[in-house]
Amino acid sequence: MNSPGKLIDIDSPLINSLNSSQSEDNALTSINAISDLRLPTYGVNNPRIWFAQIDALFMARGIRSQATKYAYVVGALPIEIAAEVGDLIDHVPEAEPYDKIKIAVIQRTSVSDERRVHQLLTSCELGDKRPSQLLRHMKHLAGSYKLDDALLKQMWFQR
Repeated sequence: MNSPGKLIDIDSPLINSLNSSQSEDNALTSINAISDLRLPTYGVNNPRIWFAQIDALFMARGIRSQATKYAYVVGALPIEIAAEVGDLIDHVPEAEPYDKIKIAVIQRTSVSDERRVHQLLTSCELGDKRPSQLLRHMKHLAGSYKLDDALLKQMWFQR
């Protein structure tokens, strides 16, 4: 039986199929497939990747409703991040609530380009990473600054 408080996406193909001649047992199985959705732990270091992961989960489950996506995201955000977008939680946007909270979380919690370059120049170490992992991390930190691979490799050799 479905427990109260579980979110159901009314746009889902699984829910739409309930209107057909599907048996009650199959209907409950379909609803439980939606209600069992677990979002990954919020990625503090890269909210853009976290949203890419949950967008893939929503797509795989057939969840298209902005309101349902919004509710899942708000429920999964750590309290510190929720506080950053408290205005959008206190006053749910009427139009495109999921898109708006997604943009706000990414913009308000992502590390600035300047901070990433500072990390690149001061604290980027090999540690127990493979050299290819460090280079990929350095490219990520460079962000919108298009640094030449040769320069990044030279910086890596100096570490």
